[in-house]
Amino acid sequence: MSDVDLDFEPSAEASGSDTFPVRAGTLRRNGHVLMDGFPCRLTDVSISKSGQHGRTEVNLTGIDVFTGDRHEDMHPCAHDVEVPVVVHTEYVLAGIDDGYLSLLVGSSGETRDGVALPEGVLGRAIESDFAAGRDVRVAVTRAMGREAVTGHRAE
Repeated sequence: MSDVDLDFEPSAEASGSDTFPVRAGTLRRNGHVLMDGFPCRLTDVSISKSGQHGRTEVNLTGIDVFTGDRHEDMHPCAHDVEVPVVVHTEYVLAGIDDGYLSLLVGSSGETRDGVALPEGVLGRAIESDFAAGRDVRVAVTRAMGREAVTGHRAE
């Protein structure tokens, strides 16, 4: 017999899937779930008691991780729901060119191009901090084959 441990569960990220199933009754606040086809961060999770003719249900309220839109959903506690694989990565901003960011990847000095500068207040804040000569770090969120800048900090 070999000493190799074969008792493991592959993660959704390792298998290349964008989502994985989770029992609705186990979801918790600040976790993630797919609501109406959008990856959302849960802001409220409440469980309604079973009535005379119904099952126990979980009421979910979440915020889209990309747009900030509010979504609500309801599922029986015993049913599975899809949870998206959400990855948050922080990069150092190297430059801005035609509405796209040039980001430093690790300490190797390689750059990653093609991430769009967000519109609105966040985009203007990133541009003004970078133009002022500050060291800017941007938070990039990736889920469901989509990615966007969702935050920044300037030092």
